[in-house]
Amino acid sequence: MEQANDTAERVLNWLDGYLKALIAISVFGGQITFTVIVSEIADPATLSPTSTDAETKSFFGMETVRMFVALSWLFFMVELGIAALVKILLMDEYMKGATRTYFARRKKSFLYIYSGLTFLLNGLPLVAFLFLALAVAAYVPVVGWIGVGLISLFTLAVFVLWAKLDA
Repeated sequence: MEQANDTAERVLNWLDGYLKALIAISVFGGQITFTVIVSEIADPATLSPTSTDAETKSFFGMETVRMFVALSWLFFMVELGIAALVKILLMDEYMKGATRTYFARRKKSFLYIYSGLTFLLNGLPLVAFLFLALAVAAYVPVVGWIGVGLISLFTLAVFVLWAKLDA
């Protein structure tokens, strides 16, 4: 039982630091994307109107780019809300004690909650960055599509690790 409490304490300490990082990422991401949403943005089609080259021609229009940025903002805000709520709950000593107890007993309900929580905490910022990469693809296609590919690889790696570690 003592070893389970030590493991639970390590998990809670790790989660505390992880939540701090996610809150910071969400605050900065949300702030930047909100600024873009309410600002006048350039129409990607007007950046090189005479170009017929597929590498420089925009694949997305201005309103689609704004939608991508708005969706990114939404995912950052949902991430911020979940991370802040969990952080607040884990600041309470009663909740920390209950979490340690459930973790030590490996209750199925706790494991399902923890699994769903880590899935959301890992996935939401990745989806937000994916939409930002799509927005970049409208202005600088090569860079944007490389970003989409890299973020897709990171997403795959994160979810493979999540599935392996969560099992």
